[in-house]
Amino acid sequence: MNIDEIILQHSTRGMDILQNYHTKEHCKNSVNHFLTLEKGTVFLYTGFYINGFAETDGPIGTYFLAKALIKLNYNPIIITDNYCKNYFNEIQTIYIDINHNKNNNYQELLDKYTPICHISIERCGKNINGKYENARGIDISSYTADIDELFKLGNTTKPSYAIGDGGNEIGMANFNDTITKHLDIVPCKIQCDYAIIASVSNWGAYGFIAYLQKFTNKKVLPTFEEVDLYLEYIVSLGCIDGIKQTQVKSVDGKDWNIEKDILKDLNNCTI
Repeated sequence: MNIDEIILQHSTRGMDILQNYHTKEHCKNSVNHFLTLEKGTVFLYTGFYINGFAETDGPIGTYFLAKALIKLNYNPIIITDNYCKNYFNEIQTIYIDINHNKNNNYQELLDKYTPICHISIERCGKNINGKYENARGIDISSYTADIDELFKLGNTTKPSYAIGDGGNEIGMANFNDTITKHLDIVPCKIQCDYAIIASVSNWGAYGFIAYLQKFTNKKVLPTFEEVDLYLEYIVSLGCIDGIKQTQVKSVDGKDWNIEKDILKDLNNCTI
């Protein structure tokens, strides 16, 4: 299997169905394009509200993608909200307050940091009905800062990449026709230049890192032990498995040992 195939294993939310209609190597194409950019600041977006906390899918992939980018001499800045407070201590993080006035500071952020691109990993985007909804169709708008508006504004001048595993995340509007026809979810309306689908969004981030590793010949993919320790840390802060709806060491309800197999396969596979 190649990297794009590995990150689509164990699909339970229809991403394998999307792949049947969109057979491109989404992750490979995204990284190929990313590596054509001049090095600089990269905005990384994550954090998905679940019952008062952030879910475990998203922050893990974002954290290790940020660490990989640092090793490759980029400057990652994570854009999130207070539900991910203290998740990324050694990485510069900007927390967007849910009550902020986007018209007053989003352009200021872009002008100040001049990001070369925008990468979203499992961040809820406003859907075609104008709401932020989770996978169960529950409206979480009152708990979700409009970070997707910053992503959209930034994408007017710089390229964007987005990883999702269900259809309600930033960037998944690229697949809206297929999502509407084949999946039971109200699709996101926020598009991106390069969309990446995965069975778990963290795996999509690992896939991005794995391609960076293959193309640059630099070891940047995390070990399972590193990922395991980080998951334990964020769960200690209250992070929740989005499917199990509880603070437990797992992601999207999947057996945590599968994570070890995914990382092993990504490390050993050919492009």
